[in-house]
Amino acid sequence: MESSATMESSVLVVDDSSVVRKIIKDHLEGHGYRVLMARDGAEALDLYRADDIHILITDLEMPRMDGLELCWLVRAEDEQHRTFCILMTADDDIQRRIEAFDAGADEFLTKPIDMPMLRARVRAGERITRTHRLMSEMLNTDYLTGVLNRRRFMERLEQQHRLSRNFAVALFDIDHFKRINDTYGHSNGDMALKRFAATCAARVPPGGFLGRLGGEEFCMVLPAPDVEATIALVEDLRLATSAMTATTADGVDFSFTVSVGMCPADGTESPADLLARADESLYFAKNSGRNRTVVCGTGGVVVKARFYVM
Repeated sequence: MESSATMESSVLVVDDSSVVRKIIKDHLEGHGYRVLMARDGAEALDLYRADDIHILITDLEMPRMDGLELCWLVRAEDEQHRTFCILMTADDDIQRRIEAFDAGADEFLTKPIDMPMLRARVRAGERITRTHRLMSEMLNTDYLTGVLNRRRFMERLEQQHRLSRNFAVALFDIDHFKRINDTYGHSNGDMALKRFAATCAARVPPGGFLGRLGGEEFCMVLPAPDVEATIALVEDLRLATSAMTATTADGVDFSFTVSVGMCPADGTESPADLLARADESLYFAKNSGRNRTVVCGTGGVVVKARFYVM
């Protein structure tokens, strides 16, 4: 008996024929797949960017944006090969297929589509993307906390900087972390790191991301259309941390605080400069009493208790 798709498997079907789209959709949904549909490459690219697509099935010849260009754009954004691309065509031109493989296609199917063969190719694509996704998670994730590791975080920051300058970075450093390790042991220090990372991860806004830069230092990138709202989110995180209680295996409760250095991007600095300015704010927060948020700015005005603008 053949296996059906796992519930989280998502397939994007792209064809300018509504009949072809519906036939494929009905067939794959009958075998447990979640299926999205698009009429052309441009519409498909929007859906791809808004969802987590495991398998892309696209016609080669379409108006506005054809399957070749769609594959190329998807692969350009999919460095970890998390999406398996299947192209459909009635054309058996070998050169055209070579171009498609060069553009990032993984597999070809000839129209009219044989449905059992399509399903077999989709299952094969699932196995491949599952392996790529597992490898990607291992390469990109901090082993202890589950957030992005430093390398991947810096890559994402570079990408964010290229796409939009309307964001802010917030550097978090757990206060007196060495004291936690010395007093309660390294296993409980690890627990503190994991608790803090989970608290941060639960508050990452849409479009933002979180990474562990090393030791007890974390960094969050936050979309900042409203700087005051972004500052409020960071302050909420600082206060939530100070209100949190951790318990050792021996039943001993302990708490800790975090200092924050935040810097909104102004559109001119490089990612390295942005982090350096946030680090200066964090240094000020540490040396002026800890458990406070300091934001890059001008005037040195005290906005409210424990919150400063540099």
